[in-house]
Amino acid sequence: MTNIAFSARRQRGFTLVEILVTVVLVSVGLLGIAALQLTTLRTNQESYVRSQASVLSADILDRMRANAAAARLGPGAYAVEYNGTGDAATRAGRDLADWQQIINDTLPGGATVAAGRIVRTAGTNIFTITIRWQERSTGTTGDTGTNDGGPREFQTRSEI
Repeated sequence: MTNIAFSARRQRGFTLVEILVTVVLVSVGLLGIAALQLTTLRTNQESYVRSQASVLSADILDRMRANAAAARLGPGAYAVEYNGTGDAATRAGRDLADWQQIINDTLPGGATVAAGRIVRTAGTNIFTITIRWQERSTGTTGDTGTNDGGPREFQTRSEI
């Protein structure tokens, strides 16, 4: 009988250690799940912005197809550098001004970084549309908002 009483006394504090180890392991697991959720949210945001850039690219291509004669004329009324708008007196100029404004309103980075550029390949009716934006800052200490060295870009090419 003494052996049973002695054995029960030795085992008394062991359950507390087991509980503490379990709490530590569960805490580490929950921190891992939280980190995974944060990464998922960030990736989904980047994917959303990229899909918006794709829609904006299709928008200007539709405008160019609706005004194909001006797009194909000479160097092209739609050929423009970042934040360029063209001649406001023409339909192409108004299309470009509207498009640039929508880019500024839709994509992160505002008017300083978010912009579109259209380049016509010489001697063809092939246009390259490039849309750039700046991903939002993560807000961590030392984060300047550059996220991997600079603005993101989406590029598409089409023949008008």
